[in-house]
Amino acid sequence: MGKPDFMMQTFIRCSQDALWDALTKADQMAAYHFMCNTVRGDARPDNVTEFIKPDGDPMLRQVTTEMDPKTRIAMTFEPLFMGPNAPASHMVYLIEPQGETCKLTIEHYDMAPGQEGFAEGWARLASSLKSYLETGKAMKGAA
Repeated sequence: MGKPDFMMQTFIRCSQDALWDALTKADQMAAYHFMCNTVRGDARPDNVTEFIKPDGDPMLRQVTTEMDPKTRIAMTFEPLFMGPNAPASHMVYLIEPQGETCKLTIEHYDMAPGQEGFAEGWARLASSLKSYLETGKAMKGAA
């Protein structure tokens, strides 16, 4: 895939299993997503996952393209919030257990011009995920 257009890392005090479940199970994704309260579809190979805003409109669609259990998830990233013709891109989650914590790396590839603002969305998502896994409370609220 080459060099990502965007990359960030965070360290979360949790088990590898807990982080994996939070990144792959629809009910958990909905619990911590900063803007969506419904997620349809678990992350599994060739499966579609849709993130739905409180008003019922779809915000994001992802298709899982590759999985290495508990260490790597690759997906498409289709930003429906940008309109029906917004270009799709690709993203990867990398999980590295480190004792009582896990290092989560988020990589985003093939971002189109004008999509640089995705960085703030990733920061919000990672912060809410970290809070959810460490305290049981997500950081919800519209951007």
